[in-house]
Amino acid sequence: MSPLARNLRLLTEIGALLIAPAMMLVAFAVFGAAAAAQFRIFDFTADYLTGVVAALMLLVSLYLWPVPPQHRTVLMMLWVVRTGVTLGLMLPYESYYGLDAHFYYLSGLALNDPLAIMVFGEGTDIVRGIVGLLTEVTTSYSAIKVLFSYLGLIAVYMFYLAFRICLGEDRVVLLLALGLMPSVLFWSSILGKDPIVLLGIGIYCYGAAGLFARPRASMLVFIALGLAIAASIRIWLGMVFLTPLIAAYVLAGRAALPTKVLFLIVAVPLFLWALQGFSEKFQLETAGDLVATTDRISGAWARGGSAQQIEQGFDSIGAMLAFAPTGAFAALLRPLPFEILNPFGMLAGAENAVILFLLVFGILRRGTGWLGHPVLLCAVLTLLVWGTVYGFASYQNLGSAFRFRAQVAPILLGLALFLACGDLHRQPAARCGGPPPDPETGIRDAAAADR
Repeated sequence: MSPLARNLRLLTEIGALLIAPAMMLVAFAVFGAAAAAQFRIFDFTADYLTGVVAALMLLVSLYLWPVPPQHRTVLMMLWVVRTGVTLGLMLPYESYYGLDAHFYYLSGLALNDPLAIMVFGEGTDIVRGIVGLLTEVTTSYSAIKVLFSYLGLIAVYMFYLAFRICLGEDRVVLLLALGLMPSVLFWSSILGKDPIVLLGIGIYCYGAAGLFARPRASMLVFIALGLAIAASIRIWLGMVFLTPLIAAYVLAGRAALPTKVLFLIVAVPLFLWALQGFSEKFQLETAGDLVATTDRISGAWARGGSAQQIEQGFDSIGAMLAFAPTGAFAALLRPLPFEILNPFGMLAGAENAVILFLLVFGILRRGTGWLGHPVLLCAVLTLLVWGTVYGFASYQNLGSAFRFRAQVAPILLGLALFLACGDLHRQPAARCGGPPPDPETGIRDAAAADR
């Protein structure tokens, strides 16, 4: 085991055994009353204990996961750490900000027919409906929040399985890194859209990695399922993730021409459907509608302590294109250190600084030859497309930018780690379409990063 893996494992064990329980005790004692008032919970002690019991039951459920023993051990430790964040670190944030969870929980409690409001593409109503369904089992806010956090853990594992396919072997250090990544750990532990979206993107990435490694129909099922989950909450994500996948598979994929044609026959209609859903959601019929809607949505995010206004706004496609690089950088790598001077802003700045350093170091180390590899090209195109779309809102509010970025943070982290630490002589998915994948470890002839 490498020094990095040993240190991350030690950090996880300390977090699970010491830090997580301590955070829960302190947060309950100091912030429990304020959080109870924010969420209108009359007996917060009973509510909180129900959440703890739910977390323990879900911990036991990890024994039922059909995963290798070494993965199960790491997942159990990560779940305890995640529980500490969900039931501990989250409380001061909730007691002050309330988050969207306040609305989801209270409105979900009041629903008589949760299924009636759950419409594809209406993420707010879907989350409300899910909360309404869960209240048939428990009305404990803490327990419902724990269940959402469990979806976040599943999402983390799906991302790791995607990385394992690309590497062709187990690197549990990556599972630890993904599970402890601050933005992913925090924002996928809330009661809200984020854990569901991240789960969908994780399933999609697993399918996409498998498609590049060894084209199979089952991988298209994972891609479709993942995008359906993500797009059901944020309708535009179907278009955002399909665009780079189609481009990378056709341009750099090593599958035979008939396979690519078959892929296009399936993917293009899905893309057109996603594009239509996006257009209908925002009532876009002309380029002028796109400009006006972008300007309106972008301006709406210029609020709060981390807000910054775009001076000129957007009055043309040209203005949007000119702003796109600045917006994409903000969406992917801001706030930088000391741009937001509160504990959460400082943590966000530190994470972004580490990723930016790894990216710059890795690009200087490698040049651009690695872009010829389909998986890496797909990752880069995905980040660029996602960053361009989200940049118009993220630039206006750096606090929200960090939250949005959690959607693609695992992809960004994986790319940064490979560029900075990967083996220069063996690269991921370098020989797609080779021997069949091993069911335990993925593509044996795919390359791995440095130990």
